[in-house]
Amino acid sequence: MKKRPDNLLYLAAICGLVIAGIITTAIISAVKNNQAAPADIRARAGVVDIVKLTGTVTDTSSTDNTVTVANVMLSAESRSGPAVNYGTWTVTPPRSISISSLLPGKTVNFVVSAASFDVATHKVVASQMSMSN
Repeated sequence: MKKRPDNLLYLAAICGLVIAGIITTAIISAVKNNQAAPADIRARAGVVDIVKLTGTVTDTSSTDNTVTVANVMLSAESRSGPAVNYGTWTVTPPRSISISSLLPGKTVNFVVSAASFDVATHKVVASQMSMSN
């Protein structure tokens, strides 16, 4: 005669598999939550002015409404390492800044709109600009 497995054995196996599935799902959920970025990516995507630069005014052009800025570097809050000189850039200041107030030899701080940053031609449009001492 053949022995048939007991129904209780099937019931125990099914319960064991359900419990293992619940534990596995809990572990995966916990790992996913730990790997989540601390800031919501949508919040960062909405930030347009993220690069703060500093440099020395060498020339102004009221006809082009531009300022030539030498020794352009990332400001301290925009970098994690030592300062790197990125050369001379042509900056279009915001409308709130008068070109005549930007005197050659003065240090300026400006915030760059990421959409206007043109590395090939070294031209950029600043959304904010201020003189520092």
